[in-house]
Order: sequence, then structure tokens, then C-alpha cells
Amino acid sequence: MSGLHTRAAACLGVSLLFVHAAHAARETPHDAVEVRAYLNDTCVIADEPFFVPAAAGEDAERPKFLPLIGLVVGKLTELFINHEIEESAERLKAGGARKDTRYAVRRQMNLYRATFDPAPEIGLNAQLGCMTIVAAASFKPDPADCKAEYHPKELARESLGKPQGEWKTSRSDDSIENQLRRANICLAGNARAVYESRFEFSKDGTAFRLKDAGYRVDSLLTTADKNASRTTVYSLKVSDPGATDQQEVLTSAWVDVGAVKAGAQSAGGARNADLWWRVPPLSADARRKYDADTRVHQEAIGELEALRRAHTRNQRMLAGLDQRIAAAGPDIAEGLRQERLRIAVQDQSQAAEIEARTAEYQDLPRTPMEFMPVSIEVAVTESESEDKARLALADVIGKAGGTVASALGGAATGALSKSLSAAELRLEPDPAPGSDIDRARDRYFDALVDERSHAGGADRDESQRRLAAAREDYNEKRRSLGLEPIK
Repeated sequence: MSGLHTRAAACLGVSLLFVHAAHAARETPHDAVEVRAYLNDTCVIADEPFFVPAAAGEDAERPKFLPLIGLVVGKLTELFINHEIEESAERLKAGGARKDTRYAVRRQMNLYRATFDPAPEIGLNAQLGCMTIVAAASFKPDPADCKAEYHPKELARESLGKPQGEWKTSRSDDSIENQLRRANICLAGNARAVYESRFEFSKDGTAFRLKDAGYRVDSLLTTADKNASRTTVYSLKVSDPGATDQQEVLTSAWVDVGAVKAGAQSAGGARNADLWWRVPPLSADARRKYDADTRVHQEAIGELEALRRAHTRNQRMLAGLDQRIAAAGPDIAEGLRQERLRIAVQDQSQAAEIEARTAEYQDLPRTPMEFMPVSIEVAVTESESEDKARLALADVIGKAGGTVASALGGAATGALSKSLSAAELRLEPDPAPGSDIDRARDRYFDALVDERSHAGGADRDESQRRLAAAREDYNEKRRSLGLEPIK
């Protein structure tokens, strides 16, 4: 279904996924650190926008947005709005509680979201643009709201007119804690570390990769030694929250930022640039549930779209008949006028039906629906050497150590790149829009509308045969996807 590959442009202003914190095994007070992960359409720190300073006489408390400087965070909304599945209380397995790794707890959520405007469509729950990982000794208790305490990145007046690379801010609080408040990330103290990475999707929407967008490390998470250096890797793992203890990993991704120490900062790097991971497709169970839960909507919009196509065809036919009538002799013109009258009557009838069906569709429930529950786990690993980091990462994401080591060394493997090399990723859209089942669906509804427009006679018999053939083809495509056939 074509909606599976929509990459949302659509989807929202700025969205958040809040993953509650969990702690690995602790041995010293320094290990008492909480990790939270946020998935947004832009990065909280790396994409913080400048604001134009207020002009004389304007409200100095509400500076204007500076045009053309990226996206500006507005109202923050939760990314995965889960109405059907409550937060999982499952604790991390004892085997996963590594001393060199800090985790964010698994949480069940629905990966896909169906919307109904202008037509039923299902796609990823939101456009993912950036992952922000925040480690701190303590966050303010929920429900916390610190957005009002955020001091915007106001452009210094002396920077006006200068190249963007020379801009400076005039705000007094340029701390990482202040910047996090923009996304309502409220700390009870100072941040230990913040890591950000950008999501990039292939044009066909079936693969993604994470690219380092920068980090700021005030202190390491696994040692209080200010002079210590650790190879740091953070990972994202998406799993099927099945009933068994061994959850199926649907996809995983990581960013290797190399060796860091207390006080380290970076604006981003090129590591992992060639590693692609598979976007989890809509599962068979989720597809069947989507089809069953939205069947009324799909049938209504299918007939409505077919009526609109028929109306467009009739308009073209009427325009063509008008030209032929103007150039024809009296005898031929009379026959053409009769045919034009028949099509005009049919067209008016279809126009009235379009209006009625549109109203019917608008009256159907339009609340978004969610499908395909998954579990998300984010982890930050700090190891004394790159070899140990590779082995730790393999344990965290459930991959073979040799495969992970190869990938960390720069050789993307088929097992980690959606079973395709980067060169095999489709970089252009399909030449024809829609999938096989979409085209079969359109042919079925076109035949259904055509059959209803014939009152009787040989034309009706032929239209019924076309409808039967289109229905069988549509049902064959549905059965191949495990969907119930239509009657």
C-alpha cells in the first residue's frame, strides 16, 4: 500500500517520544544516572533556531522568529500517542544490565498510524528526524513543564547583517540545560551528557540510517575519572513485544562517536555514514487489523474516487462530442446529440452521487487509529577500547559480535543494511504510483461504478463481466497479503 512509504511530510510540527529511564547495575554513586531518549522531527540542540531581537516599541518578552533559519520548535506533542497499549512494566533482563551500558526502559507503542484526511492512509506514526539522548543525575518529576523558563537564542544586534557563520547570541543563559527546556526536557540539576543523531530515510522509505549530529559530555556515565577516555556507542533497538522472553528484533541502529572524555563536545561527524538499517514494514497481523478496522472508510473512499474518475472521463467525452457535433452533418449530428444527452444525464447523476458520498465519508469517524505495537530500547555504551565496545554493542542489540565488529570497522553488511547494499537502495520513486493491490482496487471500484450506471441490456451484461473479473483480481491480491476477500 502506498501509504506505507509516506515519510511524512506530514506529520507534525515537532514530536516527542519520551522513553522512561532505567538503570543498569550500579556500584558507585557516580553510576546513579538516568537516561532518557527523545525522538523529534528536528534536533533539540543542533537545530536550535535564532530569534530576531525585538525592535524598539515591540514586546521584548516575545522575540520574533528569524526567517529561513531551519525549523522552529512550536507546540511539543507526544510522538507515539498510544490509546490501546499501556506502558510495559517489564524490567530489563538481568543479562542486559551491563556495567558499561546505560539503558532507557522498553516501552510498548504503536509504530504505524492511520489517518483519514483526505483518504484512509497508513504510515509511520510520525516523521522521525532526530534522536536526542539525555543523561542526568535527576529529572524533575512528571508532569514537569519548564518551557516557560527557556531563554530563546536571541540574535545579538551586532550580528545583524553578518554571515550566518559569524552570528552570536545575546542571551545570558546559553547552558545545555536551558536549551533542553525548549523541548520541555526538565532537569533537576546539570546534564551529564547529551547525544544527538539525525534520521535519514531512503527515497523508497524502506531503509534509514543515523548520522551523528553532535554531543556534549560534561562527565562520563561509567567513571568519575575526569581524565579517563571511553569509546562511546549509542544504539536504538525496535522489537516485537511478543509473549515470549526472546523478543524478535525488527530493526536496530547505532552511532559510534569514538573516544570521548569529560568536557568533550562535537558538532557532529561522518561515522556510520554508509550503514543502512531496515524500516520495520507493517506486519501481516497489523495489515489485517488495519483492513478490518478501516473497511467502511476504504469502501466509501474507493467508490467516491471511482465516481470522480468517471465524472472526469464524462467531462472529457462531452467536450469531444461538442467538437464533433459542430463539425458533423445534420444526420450524424443528431445521433451525436442523443449520445451527448445520455452522457450529460449520467454525468449529472454522478455529480449528485459524488456530493452525497462526500458527505457520507465526512460523517464517518475520523479519529486516527494505531497499529503494530513495538518495543523501543535506547542504550549508551562506554568501553575502554573499541574492541570491547563492539562486543558490548553486539550484546545490547542482539547481533553476532563479528558482524557488529565488521560494521564498526566501516564495512556495512547485508545483515545490517536491510539485506541490500547502499548501492541497491532505490533513490527515485517508483515509475508508476501505487502498488499492485492499489491498482487492482481502483480497477474494481471503477468497474463497480460502471456496472451501476448501466440499467440493462448487453452493455450491462458486459459491465457485469468486467466487474466480476476485477473483483477476482482484487481478491487475488488481497489473499496474497493475507486479507479477507471482498464479497
